[in-house]
Amino acid sequence: MQLAPETVYQYLHKRQLINEEAVVKGHFMIHPVKTRNNIMKVLIEPDNSLFIKQTENNSIANTLFQREISAYNLFKNDSSFVSFKNYVPELLDYDDENNIIVTELLHNSANLHEHYMQSKNFDLNLALQQASILSGFHIVPDSQTNTSAFPKLLPWIFQLNKYEAQEFFLNNEASTNIIRLIKENQVLQNTLIDLSITWKSTHFIHGDIKWVNFLITQDNYGIKQKLIDWELADIGDPAWDVAGLLQSYITVWLLGFDNNDPANYNLPHYMQPFDIKNTQTSARTFLYEYMSIQKYPEIEYNEFLIKVMQFTAARIIQTSIEGITYNSKIEANNMRCIQLAFNIMTDPIVALNELFNIKVYDYVPG
Repeated sequence: MQLAPETVYQYLHKRQLINEEAVVKGHFMIHPVKTRNNIMKVLIEPDNSLFIKQTENNSIANTLFQREISAYNLFKNDSSFVSFKNYVPELLDYDDENNIIVTELLHNSANLHEHYMQSKNFDLNLALQQASILSGFHIVPDSQTNTSAFPKLLPWIFQLNKYEAQEFFLNNEASTNIIRLIKENQVLQNTLIDLSITWKSTHFIHGDIKWVNFLITQDNYGIKQKLIDWELADIGDPAWDVAGLLQSYITVWLLGFDNNDPANYNLPHYMQPFDIKNTQTSARTFLYEYMSIQKYPEIEYNEFLIKVMQFTAARIIQTSIEGITYNSKIEANNMRCIQLAFNIMTDPIVALNELFNIKVYDYVPG
């Protein structure tokens, strides 16, 4: 069954998720959202509105659906995650026959990317909150926790050497060409292989951290953030999630240049607040707060920062390729991203200094 705007009321009524009295009063609006999933926002009342996501019905989509449901069940039922429950929307219902998830819809929310674009303000309190949020679920599950839905997979960017270029995004010539180009760069390919060896499947992770997956709400008590889209949740390396947030700072800057003028490194006026120099303090605040909450010994800071920086480079490449897949063409800014990622992998210590004003001294690769 494929949900549609004209059938969603009957479905919600059958699942006892609808307030009939509110509907009778005319408080019922449906806003479809165009994504690769079937998404609808059902507006009823400010404190009683629904977010519906329906995924495709195939082996891959079914696995992702189960991972997301299992993540929500951990937050609800596992005592290890009890403090994290307030950082995700409430799961109201799920239908594993039709791959449908229903959560609360956060009233008047915007994702973090939208918030930054509108406010042009990198409030350090947001960076501190993000460190708390990631630390809240970066937990090593105990033996009693059911983690059977989480396959402990490497991100696909670390598996380029295992498959042919055309196997990653079928029937997409642009992404195939850029993956082939990366695979032909022996230094880049070997670095990705070396990074994959450092991957540690130890902690519960989100798997797809980026600005658009943080939802911002504001009330009399200030700004709050909640984290959505848990279909890539897994038992993996927490540095990957940290890298996901850092790559958002970098890619919003790089993708802001004029694609029609690849030689020009001047941002258009409206993008100038997102110059990497203007976001350094926010990113740095997030990083050091995260390491502090996670109780990393200071002697381990350098090693962690370098690993995160190299993971950030891998995540930049992954984000760039996925962008090419959606746009079906390679643009100048995609190549800027891949070139910068190569530079970061080649010298992560210099990259930490130049991108985030973090100076790493006396580090001897082990």
